[in-house]
Amino acid sequence: MGSVKHLAVSLVSDLSELFPHMNKSPREKLAIMIATLIETRSCNTMELAARLPLETDRAESRYTWIERFLSATTDDMDIMAELASRLLAAVCGHGKTIVVSLDQTSLEDDRAIGMVSVRVGGRALPLFWTVRRTAGNIAIKDYLPLLDRLKSCLTKDSKVLILADRFFGTPELIAACQCHGWSWRIRLKVNLTLHHDSGELSVSDIASLGKVVTGANLCGSGVITNIGYVHDRGHKEAWFIAMDAQPTRQRTLDYGLRWSIESMFSDFKSRCFGLQHTRLQRPDRISRILLVLALALTWATANGPLINVTLNVRSLRFCTMKPKSSSIKYRGALIGLLPGFYSR
Repeated sequence: MGSVKHLAVSLVSDLSELFPHMNKSPREKLAIMIATLIETRSCNTMELAARLPLETDRAESRYTWIERFLSATTDDMDIMAELASRLLAAVCGHGKTIVVSLDQTSLEDDRAIGMVSVRVGGRALPLFWTVRRTAGNIAIKDYLPLLDRLKSCLTKDSKVLILADRFFGTPELIAACQCHGWSWRIRLKVNLTLHHDSGELSVSDIASLGKVVTGANLCGSGVITNIGYVHDRGHKEAWFIAMDAQPTRQRTLDYGLRWSIESMFSDFKSRCFGLQHTRLQRPDRISRILLVLALALTWATANGPLINVTLNVRSLRFCTMKPKSSSIKYRGALIGLLPGFYSR
C-alpha cells in the first residue's frame, strides 16, 4: 500500500469520528485530499493530481477528480465549526484562556485571506476564514461573521483573548469584543484620535504623557478602551495596545502571542505548502484548499507527541494511529507535520 493511501485509510477512520454526520463519499474524498497534501506538501493542483492514490495513469482523470473536489458545494465553515467546537473545548480545559488571533495574508495578484486562528501549544491553528478578491485589506465588517461563528462554538464559561495587528485597531472590532464579552489586545495606529480626560490627543501622544491611558474614547465613536504602551530599547517602533484590562507591561506584552499566526501563514506559504503560488482564482476553491490545510495541520498537531504532553488535545479523540507505529512510511504527520514543527 502506498504512503498516501495508507494515510488516507487512517484519516477516514479519524474523520468518521470527528464528522459523524458527513456522508461517506465526501468524507473519503476529504481524507484522500488531506493525505495527498501532506505527502505532496504543495497546493499546486497538478502536483496534487499526480500523487492521488487513484487506479489510473491518465493525468486528465486525476485532474478532473481534483476539480470536482474543489467545486463541491459543501460549506467549509460548517465543517470547521464542528472541528472548532471540539478543539476549543480541549484548549480551554481547566479554565484556560483561549487565545485567538486575527490577521490577513495575501496571495499573488488580487486575492486575500482573512483568518481567525487559535493558539495551541505555542502554534496557531486555523478556525475560520474568508477569501476575497482585493489587492488591499479585507474590511473589518467581513471578519465579524467569523467572530459570530467563533462565539457559537464556545461553551458558556469560555474566556477568550482577541489579538490583532494595527489594521484591526478600530472601534468596530473592539465593540464586537465587548458585545461578545471577550478580552482584547489590539495594536493601534499612532495617528488615531482619542478623547480622554486630558482632552483630545493622538495615540502617539501617549508616549509623551509617560503613563498609560484608561477610559479613552476611540476616534470619537463612543467605544471605550484602555491603552498600554511599551517601547523597549532596540525596537524601532513602540506598541500602543488597546485592551480591556488595567494596562500593565505584562498585559501589553500579551500582544506578542499574536506572532503564532504569522508562523502559521509561513507554513501555508513559503515554508511548506506554497499556497501563494496556487493557480486557483475563485475564492470558493481557495477556501476549499484552506479547509484541507486546516484539517491536515490540526490532525498532525493532535497526533504530535510533544503537544500531547503540554496540552490534552487528544481529548479531541479523533487520532487512532499510535505515534510510534513502525508501519508509518510517510514523513511527518505523527511527529510533527513540518520540519522542526515543535522546535520553532
